[in-house]
Amino acid sequence: MENANDHVLKNQEAILANQEHILKNQESILNNQHSLESILDNQKTIITNQDSILGNQQSILKNQETLDAILANQETILGLLKK
Repeated sequence: MENANDHVLKNQEAILANQEHILKNQESILNNQHSLESILDNQKTIITNQDSILGNQQSILKNQETLDAILANQETILGLLKK
């Protein structure tokens, strides 16, 4: 009977060890989920920043077009002054 009790005790110890591993794995999964949420937040921030960069580039292009028009006007004025 003692042998059977030893087996039961060893099985219970093994079950407890497995439950501890399962708990650690669940904690790791939870940590990974938090990491994935952080990554998703970072990706959203990157997209927002890319949108801002695109808007800035469009503004720069419009400003360059305005500067080109100003330069053309200055050249016209200079040409008229030379006459």
